[in-house]
Amino acid sequence: MLSVRGIYDGKRIKPIEKFDAPSNVEVIITFLDKKASAKSVDDKTKDLAELCGSWEDDRTAEEIIKEIYDSRTSSQREIDL
Repeated sequence: MLSVRGIYDGKRIKPIEKFDAPSNVEVIITFLDKKASAKSVDDKTKDLAELCGSWEDDRTAEEIIKEIYDSRTSSQREIDL
């Protein structure tokens, strides 16, 4: 399945992204509500962060990965019985 964004001008639907598809192929056209389609990528990212929370940590990705690997090899982990 291929999704392509476009604009409906009242008469025609015009794709706003390049795509590769054969001629005479069946499509599904979905009209988004104005509120959803008007949001920028930054707004959508902020919405996702508010919904799911965001990771606030001063450590680098490398430090976090090292900590995870170190914890896996540590013999001091607690074991629940």
